[in-house]
Amino acid sequence: MTPLHHGRKAIACILLPHFPWQAETRRCPEALEGRHTEPRLERRESRSHRNEGRATDLASLRPPTPESTNSPAGQTSPVRHSENPTASAVILDGATPPTVLDCSPDLRGVIPGMPLSEALSRNKGARLIEPDMPHYRLTFERILKAIETRVPDVEDAGLGTAYAGIWGLEKLYGDDARVVHVLASAAPRFDIRIGLGENKWLAYVAASTSRHGSARKVTGEPGRFMSRFPIELLPVHYSTLQRLHSFGLHHMENIAALPRSAIQAQFGKTGALAWDLANGFDDRPLLPRRTQEVVSEHLTFPDATVSMATILPAIESLLTRAYRRPRLAKRYARETLLQAQVLRRPPWTLRVAFKEPAGSPTKALFAIKAKLDGAALPGPLEDMRLTLAGITGEAGRQESLWTEVLREQQLHDALSQLQARLGTPPPIYRVREMEPWSRIPERRHALVQLGP
Repeated sequence: MTPLHHGRKAIACILLPHFPWQAETRRCPEALEGRHTEPRLERRESRSHRNEGRATDLASLRPPTPESTNSPAGQTSPVRHSENPTASAVILDGATPPTVLDCSPDLRGVIPGMPLSEALSRNKGARLIEPDMPHYRLTFERILKAIETRVPDVEDAGLGTAYAGIWGLEKLYGDDARVVHVLASAAPRFDIRIGLGENKWLAYVAASTSRHGSARKVTGEPGRFMSRFPIELLPVHYSTLQRLHSFGLHHMENIAALPRSAIQAQFGKTGALAWDLANGFDDRPLLPRRTQEVVSEHLTFPDATVSMATILPAIESLLTRAYRRPRLAKRYARETLLQAQVLRRPPWTLRVAFKEPAGSPTKALFAIKAKLDGAALPGPLEDMRLTLAGITGEAGRQESLWTEVLREQQLHDALSQLQARLGTPPPIYRVREMEPWSRIPERRHALVQLGP
């Protein structure tokens, strides 16, 4: 086995190709009987010169089956739900006009972002599947948590893709082959592929070009390794891929052979990114997930119900149990998430951000009731899971006598509440003085995003 260059940190890409499709097929386990076996470990070395870019097969995690390509996920909109997800099918995105989110591995020539009309013209008779984003996210969240129990630094790169820092794990697990075998055990019933490289892009390409249930590592010169792959691997929009093809740029080597300034002049920042990736350059750092403290409670209804006379007491019971947990003693929560399985329909979720942090079941229930008044249930609920998040340690507040300090505290609280309601850092900026002496006006001040 060829080690990574000394002094550089190794990054692993954990890839579950066609993840929305895989999540759908998990609902029909009878269709997958006999496909998966216990992982077995093999090592194989590829012959090449010392400085030639190459990928070494590290481990065979499962017996090989025909390849499938990766399909990053995006947002979706309801269409028609297929009752047989094991047949050829397309999962739609939420764009207008409709585009492809994912598809079954047997469909050829279909990639994410492609217009639905074009995908169906190439694969007549393909079914349309109603997307279930809450189910996909919940399934992938469980896999991410399983990976985090094995490796501390894990980045969520979208549905079906994660990166992990594996430096310093040799004493814990052994060589690289053992490390990828441990990572693969986080999703034993999924088609999982793992790639290792000196940056995130090389690790991703190694994973996406490996066979079913295998792991690969990129060593040597990255430019030579990248040269033979098609541009469809690039993380750019479908329309950009079409433009690149129109210029005769079909493979990474075609882009790498051009001057960076030329492709940047034609495609802007996207062109500069494509040139860097085509040459194997990627300076993006690993961004591990921030562990969020949550408290969750669950119950199952005796019979599926749509009656608020049954659902509201159930929510009140869950809130009472949650606030009795020692973890919430004299503490507050900024938001709650309600999740339920719906009879013969996709799961239902409702997110409620409290106007002020709630420190008791009564205050939390008041906000949830107000949100439920305007919500329509998709069908009879079979169970209910309540999760309290955004937990803060505030049990009381001592206001400052100084006006400036008080204003900063109020701004901090407002930003925290906005982030809880929006789900992302609020787009609020502050003007900062940078180079007031500069003759260029743009250099004198800068906008700095504020965060809680």
